Amino acid sequence: MLAATHIVFSTALYLGGAAVFEYKTSIIMWAIAALFSLMPDIDLPTSKVGRPLFFISVPLERRFGHRTITHSFIGVGILAGLASPLYVYYPLAFWAIMGGYWSHMQIDMANIRGVDLFWPSAIRVVMPGKIRYRLEVGSKAEMIVMCSLLVSCLGLYPMSNLGLRGGLHQILRNFDISRDEYMKVQGKNFYSLELKAIDNLTLEHIECTCPILGTWQGGLIVEYQGKSRAVGESEVNHNLFPTEAVLIKGEPLRVITQRVNMNGRSLRWLVDNLQANHDYYLLGELFVDSGLQVNVNNIELYHPVIFGGSTVRLHYARAGDLDDYLNMVAIRGEVVVQFWLRSGDEGVELRFSGGESSSTLGVLEEMF
Repeated sequence: MLAATHIVFSTALYLGGAAVFEYKTSIIMWAIAALFSLMPDIDLPTSKVGRPLFFISVPLERRFGHRTITHSFIGVGILAGLASPLYVYYPLAFWAIMGGYWSHMQIDMANIRGVDLFWPSAIRVVMPGKIRYRLEVGSKAEMIVMCSLLVSCLGLYPMSNLGLRGGLHQILRNFDISRDEYMKVQGKNFYSLELKAIDNLTLEHIECTCPILGTWQGGLIVEYQGKSRAVGESEVNHNLFPTEAVLIKGEPLRVITQRVNMNGRSLRWLVDNLQANHDYYLLGELFVDSGLQVNVNNIELYHPVIFGGSTVRLHYARAGDLDDYLNMVAIRGEVVVQFWLRSGDEGVELRFSGGESSSTLGVLEEMF
């Protein structure tokens, strides 16, 4: 095959692999794959790689001939051995080399002669089997195949950046894909959900682009009209039933946490004393005096503060969510204060009044 056909075919395989296996594409890795798609022809002095490497190509052709050792499993094994250090330190480069090399052999099987894949055995591998369907080098049929591969590369390029699931996600707008994708990448960036849903309580149809806060009972927690709502397919656990959903990636996110020991303290103490220069979310579980009563008028299925028996659970709660629970004193428990910082935000500064020491309150730690 012509060098251009090998390069285009290796490009199609590289982009297609990125779509299926969801590795990150780069111009360098593509260039490596394209270069090594020409490398099996190093046994031919007149080839693109054979001319500059004549001191290798000439002896190879004289000793073995064309499309023999360099087009065989032995050649693949030799190359894998030489490139094996990359498998440890830079696996993407290793697979770009091996994938590019194999792509050459694979499309050469469609040539009339085929390749001696099992060299030194005389068995030649051809595909397809009937000779009239195979390609002559430089023929019109090869030009048609090369142009078809080039068109497929143009279609595969956007898919390679999204991944197969991401591409299907944009087409299907499926909530399960959105949730699964978010669970793999949460904590790295701010994310929003482009959502169409039905309120399980009021049956209202809503549309929004809602910031995602976290996960809940097989669904997602989003902020809608200033309140936290659980999105998912369970009428028992979720506020909103999704009909369409697309995950939208935002700017980079840095999450900083502060652990606060709540033994003998109330949530009012925490809110009154937690003076921070950034917005925050509260997560944790407190065991409180079960004799205390709370006026609970909220009949929503999900709430950032859940009270049951003698336990108060906080799940991405903010100060405004705690009104009915502020006077509860924790017998034991811990609250994690979580800060979400954007690029360029100043560092987190915490100041607790009332004479608390830094050793009592712990230190800031990065989670992601």
